[in-house]
Amino acid sequence: MYKTPSFEIQHFDFYRLDEPGIVANELAEFVGDPLEVVVVEWADIVQHVLPDQRLTIVFKQTPEGDRNIVVTAPPALQYLLEALQA
Repeated sequence: MYKTPSFEIQHFDFYRLDEPGIVANELAEFVGDPLEVVVVEWADIVQHVLPDQRLTIVFKQTPEGDRNIVVTAPPALQYLLEALQA
């Protein structure tokens, strides 16, 4: 957990896990809390816990070894992407 003056950031990393176990339950407790920002790495295993309305950031490696970052958001969260471009 990381604290800011306005909210807390909860970080979950599911790298190399075949089963999310009890950590998925802990994640579910934070999802939807307006005072929490939840960051999930390797989220494929917990898709069933994540909300449909979410910002998604994907890092893709290029053939040259660089990384491209692809950020997507549903219409309700487009303001977040617009803020990044400002």
